[in-house]
Amino acid sequence: MPVTIADICALPDLALDLVAGRGGVGREIRWVHVSEVVDPTPWLQGGELLLVTGLRLEPGVDLRDYVRRLSDAGLAGIGFGVGFGFDDVPGEMVAEADRTGIPLLRVPVDTPYMAISEAVSSVVSADRYEAIGRALAAQQDLTRAALGAGSDFVKELSRHLGGWVAQTTVAGEVVHAWPPQAAERVPELLADLARAREHGGPSAASILTPGTSTVVQPLALGGTLRGFLLAGLDRALGAYERSVLTAAISLLTLELERAGRLADRLYRQRARVLERVLASDELSSDALAQFAAWGLADAAVRVCVILVAEEDADARLEEVILLLASSEATAAAALTRYAEGPAIVVAFTEDADILTALRGMAATSAGTALGIGDALQLGDLLRNHRAARHAALLGRADGRAVTEFAEFAALQMLLRSTAPSALRGFVSKTLGPLTRGGGREHDLRRTLEVFLAANGRWGEAAQELGVHRHTLRARMDRVAEATGRDPDAAYARMELWLALLIEDSIGLDS
Repeated sequence: MPVTIADICALPDLALDLVAGRGGVGREIRWVHVSEVVDPTPWLQGGELLLVTGLRLEPGVDLRDYVRRLSDAGLAGIGFGVGFGFDDVPGEMVAEADRTGIPLLRVPVDTPYMAISEAVSSVVSADRYEAIGRALAAQQDLTRAALGAGSDFVKELSRHLGGWVAQTTVAGEVVHAWPPQAAERVPELLADLARAREHGGPSAASILTPGTSTVVQPLALGGTLRGFLLAGLDRALGAYERSVLTAAISLLTLELERAGRLADRLYRQRARVLERVLASDELSSDALAQFAAWGLADAAVRVCVILVAEEDADARLEEVILLLASSEATAAAALTRYAEGPAIVVAFTEDADILTALRGMAATSAGTALGIGDALQLGDLLRNHRAARHAALLGRADGRAVTEFAEFAALQMLLRSTAPSALRGFVSKTLGPLTRGGGREHDLRRTLEVFLAANGRWGEAAQELGVHRHTLRARMDRVAEATGRDPDAAYARMELWLALLIEDSIGLDS
């Protein structure tokens, strides 16, 4: 247990008398310091019992201000030796100590300061030795608990600390808590979690209030934040509690690393399956069975498409896989490539946190555009993928980081209310030889797509294609000849754009 002011006052050989600040008798004494300097605070760290005789506290010194400075420095208490410069403890010091709550002790003239220092040192050493033994026993118990469920570990840690404990995600969602009502403490600490996320380091934050201690400990792997360990006690943290928390953090970090490696392998396996589905544009029975085994058939599945820069593609995929693995999401993510460039496709059961994280990723990553599809059944995965892709492409064309397919009410109504055969007829009639699979007309189709995505701006489209304006003009003349529609006309551009969207959304052979 920590050595407190009350413990030292109880030692009869020292004959110390508590004259003020009785409410602070539970303060822990870290060490004893002797100083006659009027302002010793630059040399103090907090938790000291400061011993003084007042020899330098001359008549011009403000004694209330003196006590106030020592209290603000976080001292455990003040021991004032009488019989030297003062016959008794000055009344101003007594009054200010009572006001600030710092314990003020009268030290008799025949009590050597060395005796006080030795007494505190002896008790502190004994306390630390006992704390080490208890901490080793606690570490063994925690190691055994770590082999079981996560809730067992948190429960065991709570027992050894004698307080409440909660483990949370990066966002502050409670994963495990003990006792159960400890989960109710987390909302009060969300601002502290936000500051810890912003700081980005592994250092813990201690929140001290009269009679309580709260610890906010980030849990990080490889510099990436994976969650938080929160703990609260109705007393100050001692050497034992700090040792137990250190052991718990090490064990939790090891467990997170083990679980993270397993999850990483799992999501990379899923990525390969999703890659094959996207490459073939076919949801085979084998793929359906695998998706179902992952839990994607148990609820509506949302598909998101993240358009990324070529040089960032692999890094963005790693970021998404880490996000899914750390949250244990029912999801799969894969890197694919469209004519417009690389994209990451994410399929997941409806999860607000995943969607929020993807929105944040798109908003903070230059050159990234997120398209959000609907939440549909697994069998509609490919149609949902096309919708999300359209949303991303349309959003990028408009310079938006995040776009939802639900925003395009007209296109949704058309696709949902018109028979597929009629839609296919419209596409064939409008695009003619530029329909997908036309082979030698592929370059013209690509030119048309880029021209329309640029809203008919010739310079922007030419730059995107990497050709001269005259070359673009010549190609668009061939597009007009092949389709029978003048791309300079607004209505013709609308028909061509709609035909491309419909073809991508339903597929001509669907």
